[in-house]
Amino acid sequence: MKNINFREIKRWVSAVVTMLLLALFFLNPFWLLEYRLQDALYQHPGLVDINTITVIGIDERALAKFGQFPWDRNVMAEALNILNRYEDAKPAVIAIDVLFLEPGRDSEADVALVDAVIKGDNVILASLIESGVPRHYHTLDMTFSGHLMSFPDLRPYGTHGFVNGFLARDGVIRNAPLRIPFDGEMLYSFPLTIAMKYTGLEPYDLVNMPSDGYFYTYISYTGLPGDFFEFSVADIFEDWFDPTWLADMVVMIGPYALGMMDSYAVPITHEVPMYGVEIHANVVQMILEGNFRQYTAGWVNHLIVVALLIGSMFFGEKFSIRYAWMIFVIAGLGYFVCAYLMYQFGGYIMPLLSPFLAVFIVFLYQLVYGYALGVIERIRVRNVFQKYVDPKLVDKLIATKDADSDAVGRKLPIAVLFVDVRGFTPMTEALSDTPELVVETLNGYLELTTTAIFNNGGSVDKFIGDATMALFNGFVPLDDYVYKAVKSAWDMVCGAQAVSAAIKEKIGVDLEFGVGVHCGEAIVGNLGPSFRKDYTAIGDVVNTAARLESNAARSQILISQDVYDVVKGRVHVESIGEISLKGKSKPMEIFSVTGLK
Repeated sequence: MKNINFREIKRWVSAVVTMLLLALFFLNPFWLLEYRLQDALYQHPGLVDINTITVIGIDERALAKFGQFPWDRNVMAEALNILNRYEDAKPAVIAIDVLFLEPGRDSEADVALVDAVIKGDNVILASLIESGVPRHYHTLDMTFSGHLMSFPDLRPYGTHGFVNGFLARDGVIRNAPLRIPFDGEMLYSFPLTIAMKYTGLEPYDLVNMPSDGYFYTYISYTGLPGDFFEFSVADIFEDWFDPTWLADMVVMIGPYALGMMDSYAVPITHEVPMYGVEIHANVVQMILEGNFRQYTAGWVNHLIVVALLIGSMFFGEKFSIRYAWMIFVIAGLGYFVCAYLMYQFGGYIMPLLSPFLAVFIVFLYQLVYGYALGVIERIRVRNVFQKYVDPKLVDKLIATKDADSDAVGRKLPIAVLFVDVRGFTPMTEALSDTPELVVETLNGYLELTTTAIFNNGGSVDKFIGDATMALFNGFVPLDDYVYKAVKSAWDMVCGAQAVSAAIKEKIGVDLEFGVGVHCGEAIVGNLGPSFRKDYTAIGDVVNTAARLESNAARSQILISQDVYDVVKGRVHVESIGEISLKGKSKPMEIFSVTGLK
């Protein structure tokens, strides 16, 4: 693992992740969330111009008065005549969002409608560009096959505008087609035709659009459902109704009842549908106010995502995650602010979710990669240090963060074991020309002592030449630690017999162990200057265990009276009697362990 170049690996992984993210964003799986986010940020109710635009609905009251729709055409003819009763105070435009495709059963009623349209000279009629699918399912990429207009007798006298509604992928109307080339001519939408009639301007004076081809615009909704509605068609026929109220206004007549199947989901309010005539009213006000918005080109959107992905990945490589997150937050929020300002003042609709996700996913990748790299590095360091330091101590230092502490330590009741190889000095003299054999032999003994210590829950404090110092209940809590220290010593002595036999056969030197075990309170903790620490135990208990080991003969385990008091009944011992140990003012009762019960 030490030869692995993690930085080089990260570069390759980052390149692969960037390519995968680019492919993901080009597929655009987040389109629905993108729509919802744009709706939340861009679509807000405004001031409806009720002094210019009024909706007269074919609503439930009108249906109750005149019966099931379609009505006898005398009803619409009479409504037009009432609205246009006063030549000098009539509506500027009367737009009827109803199709009169075929002659009616009553030819006289058809004539009455034609006469009313001619007389008013302010009527806009609805047409439909045929696509072969129901009107409700029209989309922007649809191919059209015909243009359905009013029946032949009416067609020459009314200006027509197509009323096709276009749904987004989620079934919401966010865009309005304003011009569609068909059969060698340019067809204009119902709202644009109304605006042209109202202002007397040409379409290119009202809308900045190219000279040819299909053209649609994003709808900046101003009114909520019901904001433009003022009257029912039934109201027109009441005595109290005064048509002069609508003088010089745009009057729009259209279905306003759920049963007429002319209501749609709109982005300004997903919960409440909006009738088609109200959608047209919103588009008319948008045209008259010049409040147009256009989507940024697809290649621009891709370029934004590419730039943010590569830029985020670059800064993620240059800075640690500690600082990179601030860059990611600033980039994400900065882009949102930029997109909103472009919408408000530049008239462009920029993608919101994909760029933000590009920054966020890169940040998440850097975070996960950095965490994984940290875990790998900790494992590597732990594996390296476990060759030099007891694994329990490594875990303790990592878990408690004592490695960063300068605390002196704390008092703990522990058992200390010292074990030393007897006959090691003569062996080194005999093998002075083959130091590698000396090290190999010593490592064999140290592996035996270490294994015995670990198997009994102890911890290796340090190796001192051919000696080993072990702590029980020192680095980590250990039940019955005194007995386990004695048992560890016994395992060493028993295991040394096989190892000694192999060594003697190989190099002709007889090696065995001498062991000392003592228990008591010691100070355990970080010792040493700030630049070099030793996590160990100090105190009389350590010194006494070392003195016991130095007095032990070959294959002998010496324990103190304190140890014997804890383990008696579980071990076989022989009393050595009282021995004066170096550094001790009084002799100590010493026992030699001869076996375990």
